[in-house]
Amino acid sequence: MTFNKKEIIVVLLCLLTGQTALTQSIVISDFEMNKQEQEVFIDSLISSIQDHPVYLESLAIVGSSKASLDIAQSANKPQIQFQGNSRNSLKQKFNNPLSALTESSKDQHRADGSLIMQQSLFDPIIKEEISKQEYILQADYYNNQQKVSELTLDMAIACQDTAAYKIISDLIDISIDSHSQIVGRIKMRVESGRAAQAEMMRAEARLAEAQAKKMTIDLKLQSARAKFSQLIIDTKPCLKFLKVDSEQLINDSSKVRDAIEENYSIMKANELIKASERELEKAKAGFKPKINLELRGDRYDLTGDQNYDLYAGVNFNVDIYTGGKKKALVRLAEEQLNSSTLKKEILLKELKIKSEANLAELENSSERLAIFNNAFEAYEQSKNKLSLQFESSNVSLLELLQAERDYIESAELLIINKKEINSSQLRQLFLLGKIIKYFEQENTVNQF
Repeated sequence: MTFNKKEIIVVLLCLLTGQTALTQSIVISDFEMNKQEQEVFIDSLISSIQDHPVYLESLAIVGSSKASLDIAQSANKPQIQFQGNSRNSLKQKFNNPLSALTESSKDQHRADGSLIMQQSLFDPIIKEEISKQEYILQADYYNNQQKVSELTLDMAIACQDTAAYKIISDLIDISIDSHSQIVGRIKMRVESGRAAQAEMMRAEARLAEAQAKKMTIDLKLQSARAKFSQLIIDTKPCLKFLKVDSEQLINDSSKVRDAIEENYSIMKANELIKASERELEKAKAGFKPKINLELRGDRYDLTGDQNYDLYAGVNFNVDIYTGGKKKALVRLAEEQLNSSTLKKEILLKELKIKSEANLAELENSSERLAIFNNAFEAYEQSKNKLSLQFESSNVSLLELLQAERDYIESAELLIINKKEINSSQLRQLFLLGKIIKYFEQENTVNQF
């Protein structure tokens, strides 16, 4: 979608000034997605996440953790195995000749079999390992959610970038047309001898400057679109800003600090700390005995007489000395627990810094937009007045060129700041672990 000059001037004059209800509707319809456009984008975002390799990798990690938990839990279940052995005698010697006649053929070729069932009755290591794997599984689930949050943020910001640079590119196209018209007027003056050649050179320099700005913005637009196309498959780049419901944002710094605990990285860190605590208890459990129940049946010479033994027993095992290994395992687990705790503290500090800085941007957002909007209005009025004065020959064309440059720069700053504020709103949802639920709710609401 390309905005015409009249639409852009009207919208930029009214952007976020909140003058009338009609003005607000113009801003929403022209610079922000409507309900249908937002619904289409969110559907594309969600489907793209489900096919993204980062998301699929995190799912594979969760599946791996589930398998590890199943392995740990299997140790608490009965273990049944069959043992068989076969042997061929290479040489035999019997002192009693009668034994040689009765036993030699039997012992030359023999196969035995045993059926063994073991059940753990007491093993605290198994219990702690199962608990640890449960916490690791939950941590990997939160890691999966964090990856989804990161992808959602990247996709949403890519949308904001493509929209902003497209709007600015269209604005610069209009500015280049205005520059070209002014340069044409100056050229006519120079050719008629009413202006110096220096004015023509300065006018051409201003036009080249506008064209260079156009190239710079187009490069940014191409880069933003390239990123967008890699993140969101089979979807056209955004032409309008993604709207964020301000009611979902938090403006109180103390509430923001509390809400950080809902960040998936923090929740993952909490689960890893619990897993490290279980690993420590597992290392300490190594000093305790293990008790197993064993049922066993042995069949001797499977091809001969049915000779067998059946017996049941309780095995009691405890390590007396392991060369200091168990104490070292306890120290290792203690250091791992300390490391997990410190990692969470570091992460928490980083998130607080980011969230407070982001909150400061949001707190000043209205004031910032008002300032840039006022500047834009002033430059737009100045440009219009100079155009009128030019008709009465009270202003030079070079002043018109300067006014045109000031006008386009103020419009660019207004759009860029609008983009940055929208991006800050999305970042807060991400930092507080709310961005997934936000888009899921928006998708649900848009379907009704």
